[in-house]
Amino acid sequence: MKRLLYLLIVILALSLTSCSGAPERNLASEACLIRKGLSTRTEVYQLLGPPDKIARGPSGTEDWYYYHVNKSTLKKVPLLGEKLGEEEIEILKISFRGDKAVDCIYLVRRKK
Repeated sequence: MKRLLYLLIVILALSLTSCSGAPERNLASEACLIRKGLSTRTEVYQLLGPPDKIARGPSGTEDWYYYHVNKSTLKKVPLLGEKLGEEEIEILKISFRGDKAVDCIYLVRRKK
């Protein structure tokens, strides 16, 4: 019974600490700011900062990748989180040809 009480206290404490702190990145809303054919590399860099990864696309584009991991409260619980919680990985891929953004793809991948 004491273990259950301790577990509930830990979960409550973790949920309260997630309410305060730095604002989290929201790649879905940031993807809406990118205008295909109009946004430049400089504008994207100013809006989103440096990409997490840069790669060459098969059609000669330069692809910028931005990632953000969202963990559920249960996923943050020490020792048990790996088995209980869920995790979302947000991916934003912006493709450039020359100086202009030619494509912008946003997707979410869920892991248990």
